[in-house]
Amino acid sequence: MKPFFLYIILILTIGCKSNEIKFSVAPIFSDKMVLQQNQSNSIWGTANPFSNILVASSWDEKILVKADENGNWILNLPTPSHNDLLNDGSQTIQITNENNNVLIKDVLIGEVWLASGQSNMQWYMNSCHDCVINQDEEIEKSHNNSIRMFSVPQDLTGESLKYAKWISASKETTGAFSATAYYFAKKLFDKLGVPVGIVNTSWGGTRVEAWTSPEKLRTLKETKDQIDDDYSFTTYQNYFKKHNDSIAKVNNKKYGYKTYEVPKWTENKELWIKYEKAWENLDLGDSDFKKIEFDDSLWENWNPTLSNFGGLTSNGRFEAVFEESDPLLSDGIIWYRTVVNISDPTKDYVLHVKKGIDDADQTYFNGELIGNTYNWSAERNYKIPKEIIQKGENLLSFRISDLGGGGGFNSDVEILGENSIIKVSFEDFKFKHHSFITNRFNITVHNHTPDELKSLDKQTRDDIMQGLPLNSPNGFSAMYECMLSPVIPYGIKGVIWYQGESNVENFHEYTNLFSGMIEDWRSSWSSDLPFYFAQIAPFIYDKNQSSQGLRDAQRKTLDRVKNTGMAVLLDIGEENDIHPENKKDVGERLALHALKNQYKFNVVANGPLYKNHVSKGFRIEISFDHIADGLVSKGKLTGFEVAGKDSIFYPALAKISNNKVVVSSNMVINPVHVRYGWKNWFEAKLFNSKGLPASSFSSQ
Repeated sequence: MKPFFLYIILILTIGCKSNEIKFSVAPIFSDKMVLQQNQSNSIWGTANPFSNILVASSWDEKILVKADENGNWILNLPTPSHNDLLNDGSQTIQITNENNNVLIKDVLIGEVWLASGQSNMQWYMNSCHDCVINQDEEIEKSHNNSIRMFSVPQDLTGESLKYAKWISASKETTGAFSATAYYFAKKLFDKLGVPVGIVNTSWGGTRVEAWTSPEKLRTLKETKDQIDDDYSFTTYQNYFKKHNDSIAKVNNKKYGYKTYEVPKWTENKELWIKYEKAWENLDLGDSDFKKIEFDDSLWENWNPTLSNFGGLTSNGRFEAVFEESDPLLSDGIIWYRTVVNISDPTKDYVLHVKKGIDDADQTYFNGELIGNTYNWSAERNYKIPKEIIQKGENLLSFRISDLGGGGGFNSDVEILGENSIIKVSFEDFKFKHHSFITNRFNITVHNHTPDELKSLDKQTRDDIMQGLPLNSPNGFSAMYECMLSPVIPYGIKGVIWYQGESNVENFHEYTNLFSGMIEDWRSSWSSDLPFYFAQIAPFIYDKNQSSQGLRDAQRKTLDRVKNTGMAVLLDIGEENDIHPENKKDVGERLALHALKNQYKFNVVANGPLYKNHVSKGFRIEISFDHIADGLVSKGKLTGFEVAGKDSIFYPALAKISNNKVVVSSNMVINPVHVRYGWKNWFEAKLFNSKGLPASSFSSQ
């Protein structure tokens, strides 16, 4: 990159260097941790250069190591096999260095797995009400001190990692567990009877490129030309900021736009307490918008007319009015105002948005702040103080900030009374698109009407959008450096992964990118880790998108990368929700692979996978692997298509014969190609005898 920039970094590094380095142990090593049994497990931290660190365990292991010249230290602590006496809650690890002493208590020894991916892996047991099947009942009965989870907070600064801790499953805590990872762990515990620890590092909306190291990206044909030789996500952020600041100055002079920085944000509840005041006090020249006396007569009515947008479908989403393909308008800050009538102001009322508001909201009732949250999917329940409620008309207003991807209200807005529900219609809102948000960092305040926004000329758009993505979780290697590196090389048995929805646009590159990422992680752990992933579920994506292509890219990864397995989810998708409520089958199907391959259980782990096909005149005969005791059709066997040499596909009649599928179409005399489930939204029909669905596929 720029030599001058690297020179500045070097000067800052030297200038800030101190002879004293604070003694520390990586945050993942804390009370209630679970260590992988029968393995030498890495433990690491910092200390004064060349000082000695002694690690002593209650199972009589002692390891002495010396910090290197930079103050970094790492050692390997062996663990025995699980036994009940070891896991009675009394095991400890003591780490001493000079005058420093850290005692880690209540350590368990068992099986440890890393869980990662985007929102469907992140999705909590209680992300919102009824967002996971039977969630209340499952959480209520979840108490199990032997199932524990450590979740890496979604914070690119690493600040909130200091507050992260291991948590054991209980009715008070399981709601914050990744649902998929919880059901995976529960299945393993039920079968193995040993403690199960999950290291959860996941972030909604992220692409596979963000989870891959710069070193690996420089070797992949899809990304190597986009990565500088010295690129690192964390070190390049200062350069990106300077570049964007210069653009903001030019745009202010040219268009009069004022630019502000997005306040610090996090979905970590403890750290949000530090940041929420900055969002509350964020002054974008819009402080009057929440006031009852403000005249909004020039604002337009919210008129949701679009339905071709992905994610959670709701008429309150930004994309219901602004095209999702236009991030200049479908991201940003929008104000909403509406009037609600309350007949009895003496009762208790709560403002409720079941599936949350994406990403941040400051919510006001009669001009008073009642809610301030940054979390794109968390349920909103804001109590309305009785003293601000008026009989009759009341003003409800929202400032919603969407930093990228989909944004706005994920579901209906309701005011819940003691015995009543007031539905707030989106069509009754008046709104103002107040600001652009570009590069997830710059807020650019404009004064355009909706019609002016939609007719902005290309030059203006290019001037606004030309900045570099700053502090974006989808920056190249952002997740690898900020979410994965803090837990490398913690001792794990293997990896479970649920991601792909954000790579649908470049599905044709995914097999190579995903395979590269798996190889990259294995290299980071210096181990051929088993890697089990969930195939993305069907969903009614935009008609121009090909999620079936992404599903097939995942299927092809099985042949490309050994020691992998795929949980097929073709039967649990939801047409209008990219986040299926059925997370139990996801976790348990991933667990089947681990039980079969790592723990040697006699189980069928896979659904049927396309093996090959043979053309026989006007028919095609398809063979599958993993059919267990045979193929089964649930309902009429539909979803198959055939094509001749012209590659034009037509629906085909299909039947099961001798545990093969035979297909034909009157429209294709000599079929040579076949495919199944080749749509964004599709309901599975073909299964094996164990009830596991076949994967969609294309023979081309």
